[in-house]
Amino acid sequence: MTHVNSLIHDSGLRRTLAEEDAVIRHAHFSGAAGGEVVQRRTALIDRTLKDIHQRLAASGPMPTLIAVGGYGRGELNPFSDIDVMYLYRDREERERAADMLYCLWDAALDIGYSVRSIDECVELGRKDIKVRTSLMESRLVAGDKTFYERFLSIMRAEVFFRRTSAFIQEKLAERASVRRRYGGSIYLREPNIKEGQGGLRDIHTAFWIASARYRISSLGQLVERGILAPAQYAALLRSRNFLWRIRNEMHYVSGSKNDHLTFDLQERAAEDFGYRNSAHLLSVERFMKAYFIHARNISEFFSLVSEAVVRKRDWLSFAGPLRTRRIGPFIVSGRTVSIASKELFLESPLAVFHAFVLMKDRRCLPSARLRSLIRETRFSEDMRGSPEAARIFLSMLDNPDGLLDTLMLMKDLQFLGRYIPEFRPVQALARHDYYHKYTVDEHIILAIRNLEWLWNGELQGPGTLVDAMRRLPRKRILMLAVLLHDLGKAYRNGHEERSREIAAKVLDRLGVSGDERQRVLFLVQHHLVMSRLSQSRETTDRKVISRFAGLVRDRENLDMLYLLTFADIAAVGPSSWTQWKAALLQELYLETLSYLEKKTALDASNRLAGAIEEIRKASSGMFSKDEAEEIISVLPVQYILNTKPARIIEHMAMIKRLPSERLVIAHRHDHEKGITEVTLCAYDAYGMLSRTAGVLASKNLNIVRAKAFTTRNGVMLDTFHVTDADGNLLSYEEAWSSVLDDLRRVLTGRCSVPAPGLYPRDLPAAGAPAASVDFDNDSSDSFTIIDITAADRIGLLYRITRTLYELNVDIASAKIATEGARAMDSFYVTDLLRKKITDPGRLEMIKEALLAVLR
Repeated sequence: MTHVNSLIHDSGLRRTLAEEDAVIRHAHFSGAAGGEVVQRRTALIDRTLKDIHQRLAASGPMPTLIAVGGYGRGELNPFSDIDVMYLYRDREERERAADMLYCLWDAALDIGYSVRSIDECVELGRKDIKVRTSLMESRLVAGDKTFYERFLSIMRAEVFFRRTSAFIQEKLAERASVRRRYGGSIYLREPNIKEGQGGLRDIHTAFWIASARYRISSLGQLVERGILAPAQYAALLRSRNFLWRIRNEMHYVSGSKNDHLTFDLQERAAEDFGYRNSAHLLSVERFMKAYFIHARNISEFFSLVSEAVVRKRDWLSFAGPLRTRRIGPFIVSGRTVSIASKELFLESPLAVFHAFVLMKDRRCLPSARLRSLIRETRFSEDMRGSPEAARIFLSMLDNPDGLLDTLMLMKDLQFLGRYIPEFRPVQALARHDYYHKYTVDEHIILAIRNLEWLWNGELQGPGTLVDAMRRLPRKRILMLAVLLHDLGKAYRNGHEERSREIAAKVLDRLGVSGDERQRVLFLVQHHLVMSRLSQSRETTDRKVISRFAGLVRDRENLDMLYLLTFADIAAVGPSSWTQWKAALLQELYLETLSYLEKKTALDASNRLAGAIEEIRKASSGMFSKDEAEEIISVLPVQYILNTKPARIIEHMAMIKRLPSERLVIAHRHDHEKGITEVTLCAYDAYGMLSRTAGVLASKNLNIVRAKAFTTRNGVMLDTFHVTDADGNLLSYEEAWSSVLDDLRRVLTGRCSVPAPGLYPRDLPAAGAPAASVDFDNDSSDSFTIIDITAADRIGLLYRITRTLYELNVDIASAKIATEGARAMDSFYVTDLLRKKITDPGRLEMIKEALLAVLR
């Protein structure tokens, strides 16, 4: 390395740093370990700062240069913050700090700095916990070693080891808050590898609180203190090294500090780290599986240290010992369960099941020793097939209270994967689908959580969901189905059928037979049917309902499938369960329930006569008898049968206004469903749906449902259910005033359809799904259904509907659904003569035209 002293005030230092950084970068992409790159980067900055400090010290006293924060720990990733403190004795030293800063800025080093005396450090360290934490990790870079040691001695006496219990409590509360802010789970699909659970900050926090309690200066001393076993410490170092390597990769690829492991960075890291596709997993899925295992190790390390530190604090805080009770072979002290004999699980393997029952019933947590023993417990095939073990396990599933914590504990201690080996392949498995926010195993546990919360009243949902949950006679059937429903995702394709095959093996081993077995297998095999139907098919179509009712057969299956579908959707991500999805699902549930209970046994002619009579009664007082009969006589039969009388009356009022207004537009906000309903009424306005979709797209609004009806005398009624671009209700009336004005101008021909608005979702995410177009001529007697899958973007619906308009395809209704970056739109269509489209050549032409637009 060129001597830095001669390069302080010219571009030489900047050039030398760039050359050295390039060497370190090359080492990373050549496979250097994470710790090696971190150490080399830290050493480079140390040499640079030390050389500059020594050069400047030759011309007069300099403040002592101290590394703090991450730099103080010696953990510099390529673009990590470089935080230093200039510790001064007098005014002259304080003023010299600026000389060094100018040199560093000239070298384009982004330095975070403070200039303080020892007294100022003491004062700030007592007031500000962040300052205290940063200074706990200080390290001498250059200057007076004796002065630095004096600083450390005073800080330890006056700050670091004072009010330790309060400091520990505050740091743990802070960590819990930050973990929640970054998703509250290790198993997020796009984790923050520093601040998220299982991230590097878990290691930092564990060290801070252990340092305050035990006065240690390195993580290795935790082994000396008996808090960590040597094997646990070795596992921690391996996991930290892996996360460091990922962080180095993210910094280099991003060209800046970055801790958010996004899909594109995962794909790049998997390639750079040498992962390859296997029979059932993509290389990126194998890479993320490795990440989650290391993140789990770090999270467990954090829990172990926290428990040890807090246990000592609690012991010091009480005048006497905690109340201790003996329950069989277990000892319960406060909320902690321990074990009387470490040989218990060897002598009586069933005792591990009894331990989980005890913890579930009493809401207790296992001691560190009990955790280790459970984690080390191995199962023979006889034990997995034990009827008594199965009885205990199934009894836990039958009671939702405390089930989430119990299953989460079973999963984290690797008990669940040993008792049910079929669960192991989905542990820490993140399918690269741009839709699910969590790994498969975490998704399954969160689905169980949703049902427990629904049972306990902690989750607000439609009354139909709550009633269905309360009515279930055998909750273990549902819970088993949830536990098994996604195990087939360990394979590449057809996970529903694969999950059923796996579930059948598990049920045989558990001894679940007869009716219970058939119901679990039904739920597992068909767990996606209800969400697909509710989001892509018109539930007012009797053929759709009769087919679905034939599939579910009875109310118990319907109730359980309804609950499973809710739990499954809500476990995808924090915003995946929306008011609109809840409304669609409830609609399908109620229609099917009505069908099963034979409430719709009337034939079509009787249903039509009854509906017309309801309309006549509801319209009296608003319309003359002749006016009402004139409008009713031209309404389409399907519209009358499938629209509520109150809504029909509103539409009749709009039709009555048409002769004088030419175009009538109405909107209303439905807070229960989380949508705004926009209805347009015009004479023979073919293409109105497409043009409306274009206007709404230009306003960054999202259409989730559309219906179009044409009366026999040429009046068109189009209804749209609309949300903002994020799927939420837009109730701001000034915004709607602008939307309605634009609609009037476009639909009356005063201006053309504006270009779709710009929005981040306008560009598809990397790896977004390929476009597909499929036709369904079986599900409806009156319509051809076009199912479209494509990369989601604002304006997509406009492009599709405009293309169908140009092809002379009439759209009767549309259902719009999105899963992450994927749009799944379904259109009920006919030709211009209101006939289904069945000609193969015509269908192929429509498909090619749509694919051209989608691509």
